[in-house]
Amino acid sequence: MSALIPFQFESYPIRVVTDENGEPLFVGKDICEALGYSNPSKAMGDHCKGVTKRYPLQTTGGIQEVRVLTEPDVLRLIVNCALPAAQTFERLVFEEILPTVRRTGTYALPGKRPMQTATEALKLTPLAVRAARALGLDKNAAAISANQAIAKLTGTNVMQLLGHTHLEAENQDALYFTPSELGTRIGLSAQKLNQKLSDAGFQVKRGKAWEPTPAGKEFSRIYDTGKKHESGTPVQQVKWAASVMDAIALL
Repeated sequence: MSALIPFQFESYPIRVVTDENGEPLFVGKDICEALGYSNPSKAMGDHCKGVTKRYPLQTTGGIQEVRVLTEPDVLRLIVNCALPAAQTFERLVFEEILPTVRRTGTYALPGKRPMQTATEALKLTPLAVRAARALGLDKNAAAISANQAIAKLTGTNVMQLLGHTHLEAENQDALYFTPSELGTRIGLSAQKLNQKLSDAGFQVKRGKAWEPTPAGKEFSRIYDTGKKHESGTPVQQVKWAASVMDAIALL
């Protein structure tokens, strides 16, 4: 089995591992406590129908074999829980936890062997790259975006499969600058330059990150920093051509 992947539901830790076939397994005690079952052992005995599986977990009392649950057994516990938290917890499991495990682990889509899924991912990747290029992304950015899309669709990280953790910036794009670098050239802070780019309609903020708009893609390139978010997806950075300042001035 793989190492534990930690999640959080309110104040409760939810720990997940994947078995040798890439199937996600949830620490049963975590699921029961998050759902409000007063007796986790009884709840699993009453509602879980799958074959009992154990995982060696490091605890304050040393390594202990804890029961882990398959996806169907987790669903049975959710369905049989009458507490209001059950619906919120179900969304967490199926909209965050499982997609994250599929992106960062080796979990395959239901009904398909990992080899089948990987083969499909490799076939789809060139199409996804061409689509990303058509949207104006440079080669490396297109490869990154395509990889993320394929990972969401199939659960296979093609870059990881091929032995790549990240892509380096292309040499031909040496004339593109970070907001901090470009701001220094014209006497502005990165924050003020980002605001100018936003006011001009060249970028918008998605969460904590800036993203070029269709108008801004003409002047920008997206690069992989070599770092990763907690979800395992690459951290990207937007760089701008100096000519974007002329475009801002015209506006």
